[in-house]
Amino acid sequence: MRHCSWYVGLDIQNDYARAIAVQRRRNGWQLRHWWQQPLPQVVMRQGILHETEQLIAILSRWRHSLPSTISLRICLPAQRIIQVRLPLPDNRLQEPHRHTFISASAAKQLPLAMESLAIDYRVEPCDDQRLIVTAARREELAQWQHCLAQARLFPEVIELTPCALQSAASAAGVSRESLLLHRLSDGWLWASPHGLPFQFGLFDDDEVADPNSLGPTLAPLYLAHKLCDGDIYYTSVIDTAPPKGVQNWSPFAAFSQMSPPIPPNCGAFAIAAGLAVRPADQ
Repeated sequence: MRHCSWYVGLDIQNDYARAIAVQRRRNGWQLRHWWQQPLPQVVMRQGILHETEQLIAILSRWRHSLPSTISLRICLPAQRIIQVRLPLPDNRLQEPHRHTFISASAAKQLPLAMESLAIDYRVEPCDDQRLIVTAARREELAQWQHCLAQARLFPEVIELTPCALQSAASAAGVSRESLLLHRLSDGWLWASPHGLPFQFGLFDDDEVADPNSLGPTLAPLYLAHKLCDGDIYYTSVIDTAPPKGVQNWSPFAAFSQMSPPIPPNCGAFAIAAGLAVRPADQ
């Protein structure tokens, strides 16, 4: 991509689409554009696209406000992701045999046939002897790509929602040892600290009778909680007070240059911001 291209993060959830566009400048990231649009309930439910015609129309109108050349990054809804952990294969095993071996090992743990899944893997942060294998349904990936293509949007990166949250926290200067909590419209997403081994989880609203109980609940769920500093940093798509014992943070702290207007609830853009500032794949 050209040096001055816009890096655009697009976050589509059950009831809203949000986007952030940035440019890299000599002294950091410059915020160039933010956008949000409510979505009809029929478009998406529980992270699954249903009626896409209205979404395509909305995205097509938004596409006209962007430069012709962009680096688009999107995320897959966290509830549609499957993850397993595997021991790292022997370093002497080279591609394509390495990929075949990892796929065969993952197939023993994954609940669906490998033919129906697209998989990716990476060495687990802080544990170079284990792999995190991520699987998504090929049919759903194809549906996302087809829908976006109809609006002339072609993603260069497809990321996981919790990883985008981690990227935003890292760029905004949040502690590398603090858990992250993000309020969705119909649930709660938590993610491991961006400097510690990766893990994430989801709570539906009906699982959280008292949001103020979430702080004490999170730490035991994280396998490496003994490495955490005890703080939990919070963002939300809903402009409400944070649960007891957690701290607000703004993904807009990652931007060294901004011009008004700024959205009233910057935390709602945590996922989109993380996608926009996400480091390029090597």
